[in-house]
Parts: sequence; C-alpha cells; structure tokens
Amino acid sequence: MAAAWLALSLCLPQYRPRRSWVLGAFALFVVVIGVADAFGAYPFKSMWSNYERMEGWVTLAHLLAYVVVAVSVLNTENLWRRLFQWSLFVSLCLSLLGVLQVFGIFSSAGGTSGLSGRVAATFGNPIYLAAYMLFHIFIAGMLFAQMLKVREAGRRLAPALFYGGVIGLDTLALLLTGTRGAMLGLLGGAFLTLVLLSLAPGSRRLRRITIGAFIGLIVAGGALWAARDSAFVNSVGFLGRLASISLTDNTTKARFLNMGIAWEGVKERPILGWGQENYALVFDKYYDPRMYAQEQWFDRVHDSIFDWWIAGGTLGLLAFLGVFGAALWVLWRASLTRRTDDAFTHEERSILTGLLAAYFVHNLTVFDNITSSILFATVLAYIAYREMTTGKTAPLLSRALPSRALLFAAPLCAALLALVVWGINANAYAANRALIGGMQPQEAGLEYNLTLFEKAVSYDTYGTQEAREQLAQIAVQILASNQVPTEIKQRFTATAVSELEKQAALSPLDARFPLFAASVLSAAGDYKNAATLLEKARQLSPGKQTILYELGQNAYFRGDADAAVRYFEEAYKLAEDNVVARIYYAMVLIRLGRDEEAERILAPIIPTGQAADQRILAAYVEREQYGKLIPLWEARVEAVPTDVQAYFTLGAAYYVVGERAQAIATLERAALLGPEVKAQTDPLILQIQSGTLKVQ
Repeated sequence: MAAAWLALSLCLPQYRPRRSWVLGAFALFVVVIGVADAFGAYPFKSMWSNYERMEGWVTLAHLLAYVVVAVSVLNTENLWRRLFQWSLFVSLCLSLLGVLQVFGIFSSAGGTSGLSGRVAATFGNPIYLAAYMLFHIFIAGMLFAQMLKVREAGRRLAPALFYGGVIGLDTLALLLTGTRGAMLGLLGGAFLTLVLLSLAPGSRRLRRITIGAFIGLIVAGGALWAARDSAFVNSVGFLGRLASISLTDNTTKARFLNMGIAWEGVKERPILGWGQENYALVFDKYYDPRMYAQEQWFDRVHDSIFDWWIAGGTLGLLAFLGVFGAALWVLWRASLTRRTDDAFTHEERSILTGLLAAYFVHNLTVFDNITSSILFATVLAYIAYREMTTGKTAPLLSRALPSRALLFAAPLCAALLALVVWGINANAYAANRALIGGMQPQEAGLEYNLTLFEKAVSYDTYGTQEAREQLAQIAVQILASNQVPTEIKQRFTATAVSELEKQAALSPLDARFPLFAASVLSAAGDYKNAATLLEKARQLSPGKQTILYELGQNAYFRGDADAAVRYFEEAYKLAEDNVVARIYYAMVLIRLGRDEEAERILAPIIPTGQAADQRILAAYVEREQYGKLIPLWEARVEAVPTDVQAYFTLGAAYYVVGERAQAIATLERAALLGPEVKAQTDPLILQIQSGTLKVQ
C-alpha cells in the first residue's frame, strides 16, 4: 500500500499530505520513540518486538505510513464515510458473535460463555474486543450526527436504524467483555460528549438531559454499589466486575504495584527510557514481592501512560501526550480562536473529543494492541484530513515528476517493496514454521525436533528468543521422561543451555535466561552449575520469590541444608502473607526434622485448610511422620468440606497410624458427597475392615 502510494505521489502532488498538526505530532512521536529504542536496553527487541506482541518500532513506523497514506488517498468525505461504514458493519458482525458466545452458540479462545462470562468474539482477548467496540460506538455516533446534518427528514430512517443498531449492539458487546477500563471510558467519554454538546448556543434542552444523565449515573452507581453482593449483580458478569472496583480489589492492587515498579524504572532512565519491549527488565530489577500472586513475567505495565514513559522516557511520554494534544487543538482551534474556516461541526468535535477521552481512560488500565492502535491511527488520520480541508495548509512537497514517470516509478516502487517484504518477512516466517515444527511431535523422532529448533535459531530473527525459550521448555520435558535415550537428553541439554547463554549475552539484564538455563541443568541433575545461574538470576531480580524457591530446592538437592533454609526463609520474609512461600519454608524445616518451627510457620494457615498442601504431605511422608498429617487434613475438610481428595488423604493417615475406626468414619463422611465418591469409598472401607488395604 505504501509503495503504491509512493509511486502515485511522486507524480501527482494531489496525493501528497499537507502540513498538519496531527500528522506532525504523530511523526515526532515515532521519531522520539525511535531514538529511545536505539539507545535503550535491548535495541533489537525494541525495533522488532516478538511473535506474541508484534509491536516494536517497526509497527509504529507502519502506523505512521498508514496515517500518511490515509490522509493522502482518502481525500474526500465520501471515501472516509465508506471506510467507516464498512468498519461499522464488521463491528456489527463481531458484536453478534459476542452475543452468540453468551448463549454458547459460538465459542472462541480467550472468551467464556454465559451471562457471567466474558466474551472475546474472534479477538482471543476480551480487552481487545472492548477497545475495538469503544471506537466504533463513537464513530457510529459521529456518522449519525453527520447524517442528521446532510439528509432530509424523510431519508433518515435506514441510516438511523443502522447507526443506532451499531451503537446498541456494540455497546452490549463491550459490556459483555467485562472490561472495566473500557466501560468507564465509555461512560466518561459519552458524558463528556453530552457536556460539550450542551455548551452550544440554544442547547437548553440538552443541558437538562446532561444534568439528568449525571444524576442518573450517580444513582445507578450508588444502587450498583449497594447491591454489589446480591446474587443478581454477581450473576451478570459486567455488573459484578463494575461493582468490584475498589482500591482493595486484587487486580487494582496489582495495577498500582506494577505502576510502582514502573516508576522505579522511570527514575533510573528518566529522559529516553528503556526502549520498547523492555519493561520486563524493569519488572525483574524492581520486582515488588507483594506481586507474588500475579503472573511472574510482566512485559507491560497495563497502563499506557507508564508503558510509554518506560519505553520513551519523559520525552517519549510528552510526545505521546502531544499526539492527543494536537488532535484536540485541531478539533477546537477554530472555536477557541473564533476562526471562520472551521473544519468540524460542534457535534463532530464533541463526539471525537469524547472518543479520545474514552480511549485515554481505557488505556489507563490496559496496554495498547495492534487493533486499537490501527483504529487510533485511523481516527488521527481522519482528523488530519479534515484539518487539511480548510485550504490554508500547504503541501509538504510541491514539486512533481512528469506524469509519464509513473510508468517507471510504479515498477521501481513495486520492486523495492518486494525486496523489503522478502528481506524482513521471509526469514521470520521460515523461523516461525521451524519453531512450530520443533514444538510438535515428529515422525522422524526427537533428533529432528532438535534440528528444527536449531534451524529456527539459525535465521537470527525476532523469533530467535522465542525459539530458545521453547527449546528450554521442551528440554525439561524430555529430561523428565524415562523413554528418551541418554544421548538425546544430553544433546537437548547442551543445545538449550548454549542457546540461552547466547540470549543472555544479547539481553544481559533479563533474569529469564539464566533462570531457564538453570531449570534445564537442574532437570539434568547438574545442580552445581544450575546454582551459579540461579545466583545470576537472583542478582537481576533480587525480590522475586520464584527464583528463591529454585535456589532453595537446588541447595537442598546439593545437600546444603543451611543454604536451603536461608533461601526459603528469605522468600517467606519478603511477603509473609505469601502462602506458597510459607509452605516452602515449612516444607524444608520438616525435611530437616525441625518440626516445631515448621508447625509455628504453618499455624496461621491451618484453620483455612491451606496447610494441607502436597509439598507438606510429601515432606512428612518422607520422614514417615503420618500422625502430623491428621490435624492439617482435619482442618482442610472442615474448611473445604467438598474437597474429596482431602478425605482420602486424611483417611489414609488415620489408617497408617492404626486408627481404623477413624479412617472408616472419614471415608463415610466423604461418601455423603455423592454416589460417585461412595463408589470409591465402599471398596476402601471393606479393605480397611479386612486389613488388606495397602497405602502407597
């Protein structure tokens, strides 16, 4: 597309963009982020991103090219209207898929059915679908307002039904995603639009509607808060998620902790930041131990302000905010300066301002994705196009080649495009195919899987890191299998560790690679060398408990009991409400015979049943301390009376210590849970009574 436009614009000046605040601000943003990426922590990844995200600076450059081509080629209002109408039609189809997903007629990865679930349609993520719907709701509102201006009263019914249907169904689909940021953005953006519309002269009736809407929002919010624990609210997914918004909500707390981590990264590199795709390095270095219950490898802050602050520093953030500022200036410039050449009606600028506000609010709780970025770029291009229609904007370049030069320019641009596409995409595509093949069972055997992994790495693309990480995971699985020959295990181990070391050299601040390499070596039984790598990972992420868990287990297997206790104790003390850390600490104490200390550590979580953990079970069984299991599992069945396995474990403990009557009574209690359970307990009871039961 860009190559075709380039050939056209070389010869025909009317297909070149004019000077624009919006276009200039967006270009400046792309340049600033490009500089930040070049001087960032890992420039290669900042440039190309990875298979999962597919972002990086190359995507920003594509978005800039898209904006330039759009404002140049879509040079009439009718072309823009057709583009928006087709996009609205697609959004309507997707919203219908979302509704079908609620009823279980349509299913997709990433979404759940039922009124209490979260729909994703074909996006694979409810958040992405919500952002998509958010844009189209406001675009439909803008086209509706434009239609009222240009159509006579008798010709409004069909478009009104279409735009109204889009607004209604897309709003329903957005709500069904359960995305709180998008819902708040929609409410805030819609209300702001109403306020701005009511400021127009002669809008007394609209002002009353706005006041009524404000009162309605307060009343509805209060009613939802009052009924937040009701069965109805909790049975409707989006109502339950809205009602659960609070500073104590786990997701909200995690967002604030993540922002705190990001702030530490901003303070370290305040001017140009770390470069795109490098928040994972900040997350490792400044990891907050209170994040223990969350995902361990964040690559986004889940807040676009902090995401761009991390990626581009203060200059990058200002450039990002400048894009919004330029768009708002273009929308309201004529109104503020009382110019007569206004490119927008009051309705258009109010709705577009509401859209920008809604998108901004939505992005305070999530990160951008390629779909929302394209839609944002489309809206920016439309605003820039309207800015250029005022007639007072000069073309960027006025000189043109002779029209006959198009015959030469077109094939030249096409050839250039082919070379660029081939050079960038061919190897990445081939590497991806090899990687997928390496992860799948092969008839030629595991040797061929390893060959495919080596082939994927050999292309040296932005998929190389993914290939190395997947190789490490496959190697761990192979090492755990008794069916694989030793020679193949050794080859996978050596290759995986070697490749991870190469990746660590490219990105020396990333804790993942020494940790993954240590996991491979530990699976191979090489605990000494694994310990060295684990210490390296710990230096890169000193507050992450998962690394300390690995160090503790490594020390235990090496026979260094004191070090094992020290690591597990450190992990426990980083956040004492971390149940997993408490379990690990108690486990190693039990294995070392320090039962009194272990019981003191476990005491706070015994009443909740959380102390009845398989790791605690294994530790006591290892020392044949079966009686110690009884109070823990008695508390478990008391706290969680539907846990069938807990009854079996408790019954087995009673049986081993010689309390057969209690064992039978426990199994009889389990039998009350249902006929399927009773079918399992009855034979066990008979074996206990006959003394033939063998506990394994």
